[in-house]
Amino acid sequence: MDKVKLPLFADVNTQLQHSDLLVHPADVHGVICGLLCGGVKLDNKAWLEPFDQLLNEGLGIPESLESVFADIYNASEAALEDMTLGFELLIPDMDESLESRMEALAEWLQGFLGGFGMVHSTSTNASDEVKELIADFASIAQLDLDTEDDSNEAEEAFYEIVEYVRMGATYCFNELSDSGEIKKIPVLH
Repeated sequence: MDKVKLPLFADVNTQLQHSDLLVHPADVHGVICGLLCGGVKLDNKAWLEPFDQLLNEGLGIPESLESVFADIYNASEAALEDMTLGFELLIPDMDESLESRMEALAEWLQGFLGGFGMVHSTSTNASDEVKELIADFASIAQLDLDTEDDSNEAEEAFYEIVEYVRMGATYCFNELSDSGEIKKIPVLH
């Protein structure tokens, strides 16, 4: 079976621009990943209602976007379940400005936190590591980095933050997902 691939940021952005739904592609992916990592039932349909509530105030997903959102969901679930750590964030690629990538990362994190909070119950026992990751994600989403700095150091710092978020989301999924499997992965610090 071929590996399910996440659609390209530019393609999702184009489809969103041609719809009535005014959301950022990174926000869409962040919400889906937050739902998955927060423990939404992994049945290919349970994510739809909370996703619609968060991104379109319960008005329904536009028909023109149903397939792209399903592709994003399927690729994200497959990547999060893949222990080879193939999970990636849907943000602009390296040829976009650092500023646009940082804005997209903030959108992704805000979407993730919304999706996570929508399905993660306070009765679910999350580890201290997950609680710390969620607090870190909230802090990172609020960062106001110097976007005038296009140096290699700024690029490296951005890359490290993206890696932390990517690995943190994977950690949350492995601890809280509805997959029914308990997976041991290393603790992030």
